[in-house]
Amino acid sequence: MSKSFVYFATLSIVWVAFAFTPQENQAWKIAKKYSVKFFNKSVAGEFGLFTGVVNFDKNDLSKASFKLSVDPTSVNTGNAMQNGHIQQKDWLDSKAFPSIDFTSTSFEKNGESYSVVGEMQMHGIKRSIKIPFSFNEEKKKAILNSTFSFNRFDYGIGNPKDGVDSVLTIEVNLPLKK
Repeated sequence: MSKSFVYFATLSIVWVAFAFTPQENQAWKIAKKYSVKFFNKSVAGEFGLFTGVVNFDKNDLSKASFKLSVDPTSVNTGNAMQNGHIQQKDWLDSKAFPSIDFTSTSFEKNGESYSVVGEMQMHGIKRSIKIPFSFNEEKKKAILNSTFSFNRFDYGIGNPKDGVDSVLTIEVNLPLKK
């Protein structure tokens, strides 16, 4: 037998095996009506621009991954002057840091809900954070909801004398589709 025949036969077998192996795509697209809100006793608002990649299969958390990003210039508190102040160096410093990013490192199942551990980077500071979430799937649609809090001083945002509560709560509602 010639070497080229063996090569093409092997290549054909590999191609056929790959073509008929189920390729589960667990990538979800973020639908348009998402919301990323923040609040504490002193301030509340919402981010209007949010992007990301969500790979999630509740039956196989080992393959799950989140890579999410918020555009800090899309903040809306309902007060134009406050929106502008939030962009300044002592707050989000959106010129120097044009995104707030989260990248997952691991997932856990907690009864009917989940937790994701990952790195959140904001204002040039990266920290590990654990975020609880629920994931409700129906056919080719799903809803991911999360509420979590963090101390803004951990990310160098503002200062203790600014009169704004240090802990911010984030509410995320992500409609997803295949």
